[in-house]
Amino acid sequence: MNSLEQDHAAWRARRLAALTAEDGWLTVIGLEWLEDGDYSVGSAGAIQLEAAPPLLGVLRAIGGTVEWRPVDGPAQRLASDADGAPTVVHHGRYRLFVIERDGRLALRIKDAEAPARRDFKGIEYFPFDPAWILAARWDGALAHFDYQGQAHTLRPQRAGERPLQFVIGDRSSGRETYGGGRFLFATPEADGALTLDFNRAINPPCVFTLYATCPLPAAENRLPFAVTAGERSDGH
Repeated sequence: MNSLEQDHAAWRARRLAALTAEDGWLTVIGLEWLEDGDYSVGSAGAIQLEAAPPLLGVLRAIGGTVEWRPVDGPAQRLASDADGAPTVVHHGRYRLFVIERDGRLALRIKDAEAPARRDFKGIEYFPFDPAWILAARWDGALAHFDYQGQAHTLRPQRAGERPLQFVIGDRSSGRETYGGGRFLFATPEADGALTLDFNRAINPPCVFTLYATCPLPAAENRLPFAVTAGERSDGH
């Protein structure tokens, strides 16, 4: 095994560890969109947690803010993920936190004992191929690269983030890879040099849970060739 293959194997191990962690995407079991009002949480609540007491607490959503009022402790305001890490409410195997999408708030629920995590069988991959490690140039808004003599660009989700996140579609989408596209991450150097390693194109969370909200590829990110590298799926 050469150094590129070793690096890829180590990256793949980290990817699987994050996915299968007790708070990874395989543990997401619910997404409750919140309108203004009170929501009881527990095994007998409006938001049900089967392994919790009948009433664990009450969520109060009002005016774009959410407050958690547990039955056995003081109330606390829950920060959403809009500006960084959200406030997480822990109870046994459960984790609850607020996300914001397109100006709407929702409660995301994770269960460390979720069937998807317990029964996970792994991810299918294309064989590692160093030919899919492509040199690119970052101009502050787009990544520019050549493939088979043709120039292409990719637009990231947010130009200021590091690493950059690209949501890509290609001719394999809906066939050998997930129809909604895949994610690719890369960090530009100070001089704008950028490496696009398509062997690290990963399935979005929507492949692993029904309760994720995943962006679709921008028009310029729908590549006119098949990227036969990275993670595979049944195409759906």
